[in-house]
Amino acid sequence: MVNVLVIGDVIDDIIVVPSEPIRANTDTDSSISQTLGGSASNIACWAASLGADVTFFGCVNSKDEKRVIDQFAQYNVQAALQLSDKPTGSLVVLVDGENRSMLTDRGANRELDIAKLVWPFFNTVDYVFISGYTFFGREILEIKDLIYEAQQGGAMVLIDPGSAGYIKDFGVEVFKEAIYSADVLIPNSEEFELLGTSLSPITIVKKGSAGVDVYAEGILMKSYEAEKVEAIDPTGAGDAFSGALVASLANGKNLKEAVEIAIATAAKAVTTIGARPQL
Repeated sequence: MVNVLVIGDVIDDIIVVPSEPIRANTDTDSSISQTLGGSASNIACWAASLGADVTFFGCVNSKDEKRVIDQFAQYNVQAALQLSDKPTGSLVVLVDGENRSMLTDRGANRELDIAKLVWPFFNTVDYVFISGYTFFGREILEIKDLIYEAQQGGAMVLIDPGSAGYIKDFGVEVFKEAIYSADVLIPNSEEFELLGTSLSPITIVKKGSAGVDVYAEGILMKSYEAEKVEAIDPTGAGDAFSGALVASLANGKNLKEAVEIAIATAAKAVTTIGARPQL
């Protein structure tokens, strides 16, 4: 079986879906749920749910090690965790229809030591998926080295930029220089406006309900429509898409087939609460 390594954040998600517009300085009736999340963590779980052999690499508080490993195991994901004294990352998601606002404390994720991932580590890995959140707060050379080591080990590198806001904080041109050699870039519409198509041979733009655009060497090759469903929670749509995409490629599908499976998986994801597959 082809191996997939996913690198990125572990986050405890608190998802808030108000039943009416939020009222200032008083109560608003809402549905509130708590799940283990983090974009890369979710992607790993979605990839495993589609049959990929997935290992996740991240950092959590030492007291949460067993809890996180056990939760990943429920999705058939093997977790290789570094440990920290800082709290495991946490996130509050406010859902408003197709829109969502996120309040984030990255916590232990900031201490992930990606320098320990050198090319022999990647010798048994065919696909490496990296969440852009992993890059924020790091030096350009550290990011370039990670991508280089993965490719030298023989892996294809896919990157989800993570957050338009964080990219702006990082510096758009600096971020572009850091990820320039990736094989596949998977931005959403806001991130695509900042990054364009020149950073990787393949760019796959997630446009939510507007569908997906696929670029090769900067040329728009095909646009795909999104499946029409009644969205309950859009929180995990992008992660479901990315996880399904890398799993489908690992399972031997061509790019067109992989994108179509990813679109169907994202549509399924928005019809349930939470950012991970339903167990």
